[in-house]
Amino acid sequence: MVSSQFFSANAERQFAQQSVPASPGTAPQSLGSSPAASPPWILDTLFRNLNYDLEQVADVIDPILTAQNHCYRTDWYVQGIVAEDRAFLSTNINPDRAILVTLCSTRWLLGQSSRCTVVMPQSGIADCHAALNFDPLRGFFLTDLGTDGGTWVNGRRLAPAQRHYLQDGDLVKLGSLRFEFLQQCCDQSAWNDD
Repeated sequence: MVSSQFFSANAERQFAQQSVPASPGTAPQSLGSSPAASPPWILDTLFRNLNYDLEQVADVIDPILTAQNHCYRTDWYVQGIVAEDRAFLSTNINPDRAILVTLCSTRWLLGQSSRCTVVMPQSGIADCHAALNFDPLRGFFLTDLGTDGGTWVNGRRLAPAQRHYLQDGDLVKLGSLRFEFLQQCCDQSAWNDD
């Protein structure tokens, strides 16, 4: 497992620069309204995540590039992708609305801080607002990190530290940001539903 957020250090700096306010103390930038092209390192990250297996990259590239087409209630999404024993995220939550792909992990922080995997520069979102986790037996779950504004899934507020297992299409609200959670499983195993 790789410890950094993106494949290259340069890519991490570029993402951090485009995802946080221009200067400390200013209001967070609102997300743009026009979709942008994906960053050039997206394929590097996918190859790294999938152990340079061209067939697996071919299996996941289309769901990543077409994720926006599966959003029905909002323009924003976080997509959990599972390929064999590995999980990673793709999202368009950034000022440029570019598709960003994380490296494989089992836990990703969501919030305003540049230390978070998915930086969300909207009002009402704490520096480290929530954690999105992956359990190989049951799938993805979301946990609120004790924030004032709370974390909401399908209109229900999560108690701090409460695990909420997500389903494809769940509507998540953090502060003023609403996004859909999408998931793509690229292997034959199924999660237990107990």
